[in-house]
Amino acid sequence: MGISGSDYYNSESTGYNADSFFNMQIWRVDDVAKFLGCSIGHVYNLASENRIPRRKKGKFLYFVPTEIHEWILEGE
Repeated sequence: MGISGSDYYNSESTGYNADSFFNMQIWRVDDVAKFLGCSIGHVYNLASENRIPRRKKGKFLYFVPTEIHEWILEGE
């Protein structure tokens, strides 16, 4: 029996609580980077290559948490 996703993201090692994280309706680049465990620059690269679901308003990027989660589950 492995660690569930919710338990993993509620752990002290990640520094945030998954329940409150998914209650946020909109994520910014730094939120996505924390969730994915990658750099902010990598998130910008994924977004510029249209490889990750995102919204753009002016010069700002926004992400919908459920879309990011579905994108991860789809695989590549």
